[in-house]
Amino acid sequence: MSKSLKIQVVNPTDRNRDFLADIASFFMDGAVRRELPYLKDLPHKIWLLAKEGDKVVAISGIIPHANGVSELCSLYVVPSHRNTGIAETLVALRLAMVEGARVIRVVCAPASSGLYADKGMRQVAKRGSYVVLEKKAAAK
Repeated sequence: MSKSLKIQVVNPTDRNRDFLADIASFFMDGAVRRELPYLKDLPHKIWLLAKEGDKVVAISGIIPHANGVSELCSLYVVPSHRNTGIAETLVALRLAMVEGARVIRVVCAPASSGLYADKGMRQVAKRGSYVVLEKKAAAK
């Protein structure tokens, strides 16, 4: 991963015009929409933006649910920055942020499931052409 890469965590209360300008291009890009057909923004979603200088080169999110489930979502790395470790960094950071959740869940393309399986998540279902992986908190 590039040393000039910075990860910005944007909590729901931190959203502003700059944030909206940063993510707007991802929502408008047809290639992104094909890879992430369920890309959405929610009022309680936490966004992580990987930036190289002022340019966003990757996005990802966390959706915390009231029932103790945390959903890791919206992972996208621009093609020019793939295979550089950015995706792995965002996965590890998000998992650390939701540690202690009753259930951690991710819905992703099968090709991306290895990013999560390496972190102890296991496939529990399929949703269309996607797989659902989960990791449950250890019993106390």
